[in-house]
Amino acid sequence: MSTTLQVIGTSVPRIDAADKVTGRAQYASDLNLPGMLYAAVLHSPHAHARILSIDTSKAEALPGVHVVVTQAKLSADTALVVEDDAHHTRRVVSLFADEKVRYQGEKIAAVAAESQAIADQALKLIEVEYEVLPSVTFVLDAIRPDAPLIYDEKTVVTLDDGTVLHNVSASQHRADGDMAAGWAEADRIFEHSYVIPRAHQGYIEPQVAIADVDASGKVTVWTSTQGIFAIQGSVSKSLRIPLKDVNVVGMTVGGAFGGKFGGLTDTYAVLLARMARRPVKYVYTRREEFLDARPAPALAVTIKTGVKLDGRITARECWAYWDGGVGSGGLWSTWRIRGIYQIPNFSMHGFDVHTNTPAPGAYRAPGAPQATFASEAQLDEIARTLGIDPLEMRLRNLPAEDRPQTAFRKTLQAAAERADWAHRQAGELEGWGLALGEWTNGAGPASALVSMNTDGSVKLFYGLTDITGTDTTCAQVAAEVLGVRYEDVHVTRGDTDSAPFGTASGGSVVTFSFGNAVRDAAENARQALLAVAAEHFSDEQHKLTPDDLETIERSVRVRGNGDQSASYAELARLALDRGGPIVGEGLFSPKPSATRARAGAGRGEGAQRDVVRGPDGGRRPAGLGVGDDGRNAVRPGDGHEPQPGLPGLPDAHGDGRAQATVGDRGGAHGARAVRGEGHRRAAHRRGHGGARQRDRRGHRRLPPRAAVHAGAGLESAERLTRSGSAAPPAAKRREAGRGPVTRDLAPCCSSLCKAGGGWEVGR
Repeated sequence: MSTTLQVIGTSVPRIDAADKVTGRAQYASDLNLPGMLYAAVLHSPHAHARILSIDTSKAEALPGVHVVVTQAKLSADTALVVEDDAHHTRRVVSLFADEKVRYQGEKIAAVAAESQAIADQALKLIEVEYEVLPSVTFVLDAIRPDAPLIYDEKTVVTLDDGTVLHNVSASQHRADGDMAAGWAEADRIFEHSYVIPRAHQGYIEPQVAIADVDASGKVTVWTSTQGIFAIQGSVSKSLRIPLKDVNVVGMTVGGAFGGKFGGLTDTYAVLLARMARRPVKYVYTRREEFLDARPAPALAVTIKTGVKLDGRITARECWAYWDGGVGSGGLWSTWRIRGIYQIPNFSMHGFDVHTNTPAPGAYRAPGAPQATFASEAQLDEIARTLGIDPLEMRLRNLPAEDRPQTAFRKTLQAAAERADWAHRQAGELEGWGLALGEWTNGAGPASALVSMNTDGSVKLFYGLTDITGTDTTCAQVAAEVLGVRYEDVHVTRGDTDSAPFGTASGGSVVTFSFGNAVRDAAENARQALLAVAAEHFSDEQHKLTPDDLETIERSVRVRGNGDQSASYAELARLALDRGGPIVGEGLFSPKPSATRARAGAGRGEGAQRDVVRGPDGGRRPAGLGVGDDGRNAVRPGDGHEPQPGLPGLPDAHGDGRAQATVGDRGGAHGARAVRGEGHRRAAHRRGHGGARQRDRRGHRRLPPRAAVHAGAGLESAERLTRSGSAAPPAAKRREAGRGPVTRDLAPCCSSLCKAGGGWEVGR
């Protein structure tokens, strides 16, 4: 096989291109089965309420209605929960709200009827009596000591200084280096707060599933999903159906971006189909998408950074509050506020916080764009204040030498040169921005089968879900290894009944995981082909081995003897009588890519292990995910459920609070920055007098919380209060002596617009 790539790196037509542009591609909602019923779901109109009664009798009496189901109608051995696994996290929630609803849009009841119109009409006949309860939908309101508890007392955290935080479901803390020395070394210290709202993934095709149950109880689900085996496992565990009795067929996906790992339509379609003994289709409306989907998590974060006058960072500390809704947020991404920079002294405090909103999900790197935005935005603020070019600011804080496969310095310099950054000029309504971020390859189990037809063409079979063109990529890999043309490879994606197990398409795992499996399968098929050729070319005097052969132009020949050759087609036909068809199997188990391991190796020398605090206050090491150095951020789903931990942080109340609320609604500006002013160390040390004071906007101010910032060598941020109750520390505003200032995002964000979903370049 030639060492020069012949197929990979070339431009080829996508395998699914013609079907998609001609309309032949079949999406789940295109499928209609004989006798099919249509589902509709009643969602809560309240964010937080107690359910006093549910009367479904009128809906059940409506002609054409076959099933009306609520949580109370489910038996313990039938179904109680929706359980799904995605991105190494496990979520278990009730199928329907029972005694309480915890967010607007939570499912109350489901109907299956002869038509969609009848199902929708039946929902209007269901009578629900609610007792409306106080609710919190903004993460910084949810942690206040007077905030209503969304779950129970286990989510109440008391800090060392007595401050009480509500609705904290998990926390993560990390400290590297000597923070006191880092602050003392700094010439300037800056602190800024940022609020990044939730963002729906915006896929065009809504959530959809069709389920059917045969006479033996075998369930088949046709759905739009990022992983057929993830859906199979979710349905099996949620409805207590043996795994072998659930078959999932992945249809063409009309956009997902991290939002289609199951649990929203598939489990309900199966439940209704089993109860009605008829096929059931459940398609989300656009309203349902925004009420009860899995958007990217919101983040409220304050970052404090000490720098020398030349821009070198001496210390950085962050407090991050992730909006986990009724689930969990992006806690594990908090460490990205340190990012890829060389920061000798780093401390972080991350919290997952419950709010009366739906549980979030993934949206292109779960939590990473939010944390990276805040980090990069502050670097621009610091550079602007110090009069340093944003490019130079970043270069001064990157490692002096790039590590193999993590050439951040070279990448940044090349991007700046390509954009002619040094000569940039902004025209009217234009902005220039520069930012640096990274994302690591994920890895998951994968398998593939490669076989050769008797005409020399190749079949590739696996359980991959193609959402970004990975069928095309894997076909290129197979063609490259076997030395055939790209158009000679036929790709077939199986369902969960036929295909070997494969990881879901998410977390940047597919090309790495399935690509390796396909490569190994193709290589094994190639070796089988060479073994047939060696036997074919051998005689009594000359016994050849595969090492004596070479492949060229879809044929095998003896090295140095062009007269002894046979085409792939000939050898594939010979193989049928000499050991069987040419088939290669490829298996891949999760392992770090080189980039993943190298990227992890640069996060601080002598770093401490991350710690998750459990409900009993015990410290447990978090799971090690990326990197080979044992210093990785927490990876949820490592065998224990993360539970409450420690401190609390930024406060965007006052003028900034109003802007944060606007941004949290997902307006045109997407994220907003609540900006504190940079201040000199001398000014930072000016005393509070130890008593309650008021800042220049009239907010009451508490003395510093030394317990949280113990050993920092500097006073901590003051805590603002509203209505007399303590709030987390606010951004320090010493130098200018003014309250929060809001503005559109700093110009660093231009390269994050695509990843962040709605962020825009600021002034």
